[in-house]
Amino acid sequence: MPRSRRLVIDIALMIGVGLLLAVLGPFGTFDAHFAHRLIYWVALMLAGYALYKPMMAGALVMAARLHLPEMAGWAAAAILASGPMSVIVWCVGRLGLPPRWPDGDQALLLYGNVLVIGGLASLLLWYGQRRRRVAPEPPTPEPVSEPALSVADPRPALLGRLPPGFGPDIVALEMEDHYLRVHGAHGSELILLRMRDAVQEVAPLVGAQVHRSWWVARAAVREAHREGRGVRLVLTGGVEARVSRAMVPVLEAEGWW
Repeated sequence: MPRSRRLVIDIALMIGVGLLLAVLGPFGTFDAHFAHRLIYWVALMLAGYALYKPMMAGALVMAARLHLPEMAGWAAAAILASGPMSVIVWCVGRLGLPPRWPDGDQALLLYGNVLVIGGLASLLLWYGQRRRRVAPEPPTPEPVSEPALSVADPRPALLGRLPPGFGPDIVALEMEDHYLRVHGAHGSELILLRMRDAVQEVAPLVGAQVHRSWWVARAAVREAHREGRGVRLVLTGGVEARVSRAMVPVLEAEGWW
């Protein structure tokens, strides 16, 4: 999805949440006039988007590098971003009043309220982004006279399913339930695709399906560690892949380590 369209969708979502909050008037804002509530909540949701979105993106990248669930990255981003967002909310609420900082109880209550609203809003953003990322792409007809991948175009077709900033290197493919995690040199992405289809789309990269849940690019192998009768491969970016016992003699004969 183009970034401009994604941005429009995200902003529209934040405005919609702001409208809902203006109607509900939570946290003591219901006594204000509706127009005031609408401006207040929409402005805060847009300010929160500018704060939570980049922090959430960075936290998700860090979670992928540490092999943690994406939900852990979302939670960390919500907790961290709610601090400066609380300051913004307090300053907006004090407009036209004598400046002062909240006491301990006020600060704790304010942070809790901001964490609830900001956390739910960022959860919507994360869920929408995840749905757009893992949604299967509709098949596109190809001319009969042209192959899907020619010698002149060595780019793996699988890269077309990933965000523009992911490439150019594919390190490994890992099955996670019904999804496929594509590991790159600087992070990973989760898509909805079968392993056997992904192995076909990863050509012309040289590699092997070393385990029923793993395909590994040969050029990405940095170390190989024996673990009893098995082998664990350490790949570019620190990714580690298990080798099935049946594949150990095959890969060893081919000179993988």
